[in-house]
Amino acid sequence: MTENRSDETIQDKVPVTLAGKLSFGVGTVGEAIFGGLFGGFIMIFYNQAIGLSNTLIGTAVMLALIGDAISDPVIGIMSDRWRSKYGRRHPFIIAAPIPMVLSIYCIFNPPESLIAGAEGPTQMGLFAWLCVWTILSRIFLTLYHVPHLALGGEMSKDQHTRSQLFSFNTFFSFGTLAIFSFAAFRVFFAGERVRESDGELVPGHLDAAAYDPLIFTAAVIILFAIWASVAGTWRYIPNLSAPSPNAQRLSPITLIKFILRTLNNRNYLVIVIGYFFFMLTSGIFDTVELFIFTYYWELIPEQIGWMRLVGAPSAMGGALLAPILMQKFDRKPVMMYSIVGAVLFAQLAVDLRLLGFMVGNDSPALLPILLIMRAGFAGSLGVITVVTLSMIGDIIDENELRTGGREEGLYYSARAFFAKASNSFGIFFAGILLDTYIRMPTGAIPGELESDILLRLGIVAGPVMAMAAVVAVFIYSKYDLNRARHQEIIGLLKDKRQSDE
Repeated sequence: MTENRSDETIQDKVPVTLAGKLSFGVGTVGEAIFGGLFGGFIMIFYNQAIGLSNTLIGTAVMLALIGDAISDPVIGIMSDRWRSKYGRRHPFIIAAPIPMVLSIYCIFNPPESLIAGAEGPTQMGLFAWLCVWTILSRIFLTLYHVPHLALGGEMSKDQHTRSQLFSFNTFFSFGTLAIFSFAAFRVFFAGERVRESDGELVPGHLDAAAYDPLIFTAAVIILFAIWASVAGTWRYIPNLSAPSPNAQRLSPITLIKFILRTLNNRNYLVIVIGYFFFMLTSGIFDTVELFIFTYYWELIPEQIGWMRLVGAPSAMGGALLAPILMQKFDRKPVMMYSIVGAVLFAQLAVDLRLLGFMVGNDSPALLPILLIMRAGFAGSLGVITVVTLSMIGDIIDENELRTGGREEGLYYSARAFFAKASNSFGIFFAGILLDTYIRMPTGAIPGELESDILLRLGIVAGPVMAMAAVVAVFIYSKYDLNRARHQEIIGLLKDKRQSDE
């Protein structure tokens, strides 16, 4: 019987159609736009447009992500245990979008009393405002993000269908982020503006007044996308696993126990540690990217728009390619080579500039080279995202065989907990580096920065950023849940469920 188990699958109560996969993927459109605003613009908006120090911005974002990380397993466990006729995931997904958009509006609209004045911005007042609204915004995002991912993990029990669901999710995520960023720089930030704070002529994204129309447009899209996803995935509620009848009451102690329990699975521990170091790299990259575009390469908003857009087909291609690669190869080598590719493409151009082998900022070849690098990075990241989520789906199957319970919300949220903790440290570290090592001035004008500042900016965006990624690759080499073992697990689970009926 064991020989035939690789061909057996667990039948879903409601087969997942192409429309269902698309509906699940659409749900991430709102999340991607929220993430694009949060991760892409907060640092440059508060530092260069308003005048808050990078260290304080990095601290606020770090605190928000730590709060987000703590709320992830809380909401994950709550959604695992939620009992209603509407399933255990959809009530959270429905409730999340309105507070999400309200909080992101407040982030980019601090009171004038905290911005203006003879002495410039009120640093601690702005810091407090940013802390409150970034923390709340991340909690509201978690209210959507964790149940949405858990929904994808249990809409189908079939490994390949599950991979396709996360592939569509990643397809829409990276595609939306790239297109939204392109529109931001080509439409809302296009050209130069007279900055209200100091009267200097600057690119649009360095002027605070340019952000209001962008935020309003983003809010409308977020609401529509999430509720459209709810409507399209509603019919798959019967596929969801029922909450465990013996669940413990949630408390801080039980929460810690739950998180630590996930680490009893060796392969999950490998995923968590590997992702920790990868997200550390990601935090540094996310923080300095727009500074690199604006000051290191001296790209104008329209060019930055193309940099953001080119990632769309590459990321979507990577997301769609990931299931094919995982069918041909095991998940581990796909993950390891994709991380190497992502880091190489992210910082190779900067390394070449540091070594004196890169074309100048006035060269017509600069933008095409940067676009190629960006495409390679986005494609690699698309693969990484799908493979990570698929690995966790396999580990949940492995854990069910060991323990008898399925806890998608817990496992996906615990992964997010550790990822966000490391990402927040990367952002915090990068903020400190911008102030203390790079010594980036507020209100800077592209083309007028000292060469020493640009050199230090390049060192952070190049060699420093790559160090943690090397560690991540080594950690992932220890993952041992291969395809053959997972197929065996699926067969054993089917036998167990049939015997329990």
